[in-house]
Amino acid sequence: MPETNNRFVLQLPEGWEDQTAYTFMGPEVKGQRHMLNLVIDRNLADTDLREFALDRIEPVRDAIAGIETLKEEERTLPSGVAAYEWVYKFVTAPGHAIFKKHLYMIIGKQGYTFSATFTKQSFKTIGVEVDRMIESFVPEG
Repeated sequence: MPETNNRFVLQLPEGWEDQTAYTFMGPEVKGQRHMLNLVIDRNLADTDLREFALDRIEPVRDAIAGIETLKEEERTLPSGVAAYEWVYKFVTAPGHAIFKKHLYMIIGKQGYTFSATFTKQSFKTIGVEVDRMIESFVPEG
């Protein structure tokens, strides 16, 4: 079922900029709360998709020890939008791996970053739902 976000007006003083972030809460499975996050970067100066993605990927790689990249590639969504996908995992405790998926898009002068966190099991189940949600994304414009 399509969902639209709440709309509101907020007066921002000079020097403030809307860099909207959304969180879509999903189910809890075996103690892991699932969510899909979307961050919107407005008015990009550079619209190179790979650069946009790597500017966001590198700080994560630098901050988390033991990251194992499982997938990193450019792809085209069913809507025809170019995307850069990065999937990785890291171990937080023995036998406890966290799987993360990030998908980056640029449409016009706006950058979109989707991210979601999974367990090994939920990556194969809830991950499919998350992919469908991302593929249904249509920005207003």
